[in-house]
Amino acid sequence: MRRLLVVALFALGVVPAGAAHALPSSPTPRPEGTVAAGFTDSVVTAGVATPTALVAVPDGRVVVLQKTGSVRIIKNGAMLPGAALTRTVCSDSERGMLGVALDPQFSANGLVYLYYTRPSAGAPGGCVNRVSRFVMTGDTISAASEVVLLDNIGSPAGNHNGGDLHVGNDGYLYVAVGDGGCDPRGNSGCAGGNDAAQDRSLLNGKILRIDRFSGAPAPGNPFGGGGTEACATRGNTAATPTTICREIFALGLRNPWRFAFDPNTGGTKFFINDVGQNTREEVNLGVLGANYGWPEREGQCAQGQNPLCPPPAAGLGYTQPLTDYPHNPANGGDYITGGAFVPNGAWGSDFDGGYLFADGDPGKIFFRNAAGNTNYNTPFVSGVGGITDIEFVMEAAGWALYYVNAATSEVRKVTWATSPAASPGALAYDALSPARRAFDSRDAGAATGPLRAGTSRLVNLAAGQGAHRAALVNITFITASSDGFVVAWQPRTSRPPSSNINGQGGQVAANMSVVPIDTDGNVLVFSSVTADVIIDVI
Repeated sequence: MRRLLVVALFALGVVPAGAAHALPSSPTPRPEGTVAAGFTDSVVTAGVATPTALVAVPDGRVVVLQKTGSVRIIKNGAMLPGAALTRTVCSDSERGMLGVALDPQFSANGLVYLYYTRPSAGAPGGCVNRVSRFVMTGDTISAASEVVLLDNIGSPAGNHNGGDLHVGNDGYLYVAVGDGGCDPRGNSGCAGGNDAAQDRSLLNGKILRIDRFSGAPAPGNPFGGGGTEACATRGNTAATPTTICREIFALGLRNPWRFAFDPNTGGTKFFINDVGQNTREEVNLGVLGANYGWPEREGQCAQGQNPLCPPPAAGLGYTQPLTDYPHNPANGGDYITGGAFVPNGAWGSDFDGGYLFADGDPGKIFFRNAAGNTNYNTPFVSGVGGITDIEFVMEAAGWALYYVNAATSEVRKVTWATSPAASPGALAYDALSPARRAFDSRDAGAATGPLRAGTSRLVNLAAGQGAHRAALVNITFITASSDGFVVAWQPRTSRPPSSNINGQGGQVAANMSVVPIDTDGNVLVFSSVTADVIIDVI
């Protein structure tokens, strides 16, 4: 095995005496109004009937699902005329083509994961939910490549299917499943009386974690040993065995329609958006073995109650939400939908560490800041009734927030006005000591882990900008399995049109660059493929 020997020397470019090269003034908009100040809302493409979900492809394309069973591709800002894939689905009620995820090594293996509702004549309600893996080549997904990972998940009432899925930084596939609307066993009830989310022998009302290649329960899931088994395809009916399902990661959810992983870390951190019954909508932290309390709990309260309300009894072991809001169009909504973490360094600094989450009626996008506060009276975006999913997409100029709206049959985006970084002018080389390695994704504490394909990371190179305007850095690019590139630039400015380094699959490449830094001494680093990245300041 080859080892890298990298010498870390610290130096920064200094503006010569008498030259005044201040950084461009970067506005720090705060969420308020129809679209927050400094942002614009525009159409990406129209005429997309009943869009349900979307995911960004690292090369700039966007995959969009249609409820009626089609998978569509947006390329160069336009919807391609034909479907990449069409499946026969149940599309009544809340059923249909519901969720999509890409493999971390998508650029090498083309793997796509889909969650959809299929006909099943013998199942309660006549339909079941399935999770399958497919292979995408070019702009087409091969129907013949389907590998079923989970199947026969109950959808007895047609609603509360959940339907989201993502690959975590731990490499496992996470799947959100709703409680089915009515108990698939038929031994409790429907709506608020349905206790399927607490039945550990059913997959309904849970977050599942499985091997993304085989569908086997992930090692380390909370339930294993005697009295448990793999439940991947055994079905959720009255006749289902009562042995506990090993696929369960967390339980006690009503309808976790969407959840999102934080791309700003190599760790596995995610938030779950769970749709409430009649009173409250909630956002939960994804925690191994957590029980979020449905149907006993709805938001921070007992089902059917609003604050002020007592917390759950400690002995019940329920996990309370990070934030929740009432069914009220003035300072809340009616059903929570998509969620996305803001890429650090993309927008104003107020947004770093923040989380955006949408509500479909009356149509808002709320912002939870890094301190955990949400101002429900001033949403980040309003007037987007019918919004079903949101996702950050890297465009030529930088990050844009895409969203799909089933009410208007549109894909739209919210963008922040950025400008290219100001030229630092003539620089003098100022070697500093001691030597310092600024960033190594293989050794980043709790954030250790490669940069995922199509994500960025805010990297600190110095304690502050001071008199310095740029850094001379050596970027080492350790690609996993496919060709790719890295771009580094000044945070909160437009992404440069060229890369800093290109690498071949399975190889190690390094290159020196001069990169402008911001007032905090940071740079923003984007990788087109899943890879480890090292940054040394020279």
